[in-house]
Formats: sequence, structure tokens, C-alpha cells
Amino acid sequence: MTPVEIIGLPQSNYVWAVRIACAEKGAPHVSVPAPPHSPAVTAIHPFGRIPAMRHGAVSLFESRAICAYVDRAFDGPALVPADAQKAGATEQWTSLLLSVMEPLLIRTYLFGYMFPGTPDGGPDRARIDGALPDVARHLALIEGAVAHRYLGGDAFTMADAYLMPVLFYLRTTPEACRLIQQSARLSGYIDRQMARASVRDTAPPPPAA
Repeated sequence: MTPVEIIGLPQSNYVWAVRIACAEKGAPHVSVPAPPHSPAVTAIHPFGRIPAMRHGAVSLFESRAICAYVDRAFDGPALVPADAQKAGATEQWTSLLLSVMEPLLIRTYLFGYMFPGTPDGGPDRARIDGALPDVARHLALIEGAVAHRYLGGDAFTMADAYLMPVLFYLRTTPEACRLIQQSARLSGYIDRQMARASVRDTAPPPPAA
């Protein structure tokens, strides 16, 4: 069977989410490491964003489109449930993660550590500290939403595939890690999902020095 090529840096939370989706569906796939705006990416994505995908004659860009394709093209558990109410909940949480939570938790807060842009290369404390109230609010919302073991439901869905990389990276930061440790429910959710084969086996290597 022709493997799905997932093109992009494996450390990207969006690339990782797509690879989790592939693993959940049992879709054979290969990681093709490539940074944003590289020729391999821009050949598919008009704005050079990752991930991009190639599967035989099919090329797609944007992680949500790729996940939808994988969910429909391969057998295995549905990542968006057939039940209307459960499907709505999955789409609700996926949309909230992509449109509101990820930009704050990753692009603002985490990147204040990873890509601070400060003269000495140290954390951007103004950026980080300014985001902390919303970080706490978002984590509290997620804590309530995983009450039934998965994000907003009783089975692993697309929403969990997107959430796990975000939580994984948040746990590498001091403030978010403390907030997570204070919640047995949230810590338990992360530990259970990190032990899940689809998450464990697609975990990216550390960024190159």
C-alpha cells in the first residue's frame, strides 16, 4: 500500500497531530522532515506552511484537511464519530483548539520560551507573563472537558490528536507544568495518551541543536 507522506518538521504540533491521526487509522505513513517554505512544502502549500501531504496522486495542505482525508481514506476507528452529537462535540473542540487555544498556548506562551527574539536569547518574560492568566484559564477548561477520559467525549477523536502535542509541549515549561501537576485529571489524561501507541510511536525527536 502506498504510504502517506507527511511533509514538515516532525516537532511541529500540527505535523505530530496528523501523524497521530494516521497511526490511529492504521494508515501507513512516512515522515518527510522539511521546514516551512522549503521547496518540498511550497510545492504543495501556497503559503509554505506545514504540514503538507502527498499520497500517490493526491496532494493536500492544511492539517485539518489532511486529517479529514486520512479519516475517510482508511479503515480503522473513526476520528470524527458518526453520531451527530458526538461529531458535533469533536468538531467543537477541534475548532476551539485550532482557532483560540493553540495560538495562545503555543504561538504566544510557548514560543516566548522557544523563539523569544530577545537580545540575549532568554525567555520573553513580558510575553510569557502576559499570557499566563489565559494559559491557566485554558488549562482549566481542558481539565473539565477531559472528565470522561477524552476531550469532550468517551473515545479518542481528532480533538485528542490535536490536543496531545499541545499539552506535551506545555509540560516542558515551568508555569504550565505546575498548573498541569496540580490537576490529577489533566496529568492522568496526558499520561494515558502518551502511553497510547499512536501518540508514543509518533513522538518527535528533540529539535536539532
